Amino acid sequence: MLTLVLAVALGVARPPDAHLALGSTHVPVAVSSWCWHGHCGAPNAASTTVAVLPRGYTVNCVLAFQPTHVTLTVGGRVVPAINDGAVVIWRATSAGGFVLRVDSTAGWVVYVGRIALKHA
Repeated sequence: MLTLVLAVALGVARPPDAHLALGSTHVPVAVSSWCWHGHCGAPNAASTTVAVLPRGYTVNCVLAFQPTHVTLTVGGRVVPAINDGAVVIWRATSAGGFVLRVDSTAGWVVYVGRIALKHA
């Protein structure tokens, strides 16, 4: 019973998952670190999935909440991103690992993933 209570408590404290919506395909992104409703964690999850996109593709990262601020880097470079409600949007102009930090009234989350660009 204690294990079940602990699992439920940890599940509530964890921030919501997110994914890249690429047409009809959804690619999950990993949570790297977070502070959410007063609980913090740093599972340092590695992204195991690579989103393969054509250069210039519009990437939509779907969140389960509306952020108040977003910061995006791809391949170590800051990339302009649009915060459109619960979706963060950017153009895939470079490949590499991405780090998306989102702030909200509930706290902050750092999501990570990987993008590869298709060759023409």
